[in-house]
Amino acid sequence: MSAKAILLIEPELSLREVLSVCLRELGGWQVILSSSIQEGVQLCSAVQLDTILLDTSTAETDALLFTEQLKQHSVTRSIPILLMTARASWFTPKQLRQMGFAGAIAKPFNPSTLSAQIVGLLEANRKEQANSS
Repeated sequence: MSAKAILLIEPELSLREVLSVCLRELGGWQVILSSSIQEGVQLCSAVQLDTILLDTSTAETDALLFTEQLKQHSVTRSIPILLMTARASWFTPKQLRQMGFAGAIAKPFNPSTLSAQIVGLLEANRKEQANSS
């Protein structure tokens, strides 16, 4: 079985490296790295992805524009996007879905449980989609 692919969009190099190691070594993910939202949009078209992890240290309006750009393309429309933010607790799951996100991970995050947290959010998102169809 091949590793699931995750696009990590993180502008800060040191955090991008830490997240990449956590996801690859502890979670078994194939990690595709991006330092910007625009680069991330381009990578979405070029690589088969299972999910996207987007750090909101970029402007939050940029994160919302990113989700809108992805929704315009049938290939990327169904890729779940997880938000990583210090404000994760500010949003309900319903609010996150309305903004185009499958869930949110709070910062600071626990490196040893990050991958399991991502899998849990993706599973909850799949169940929610199944129940709403």
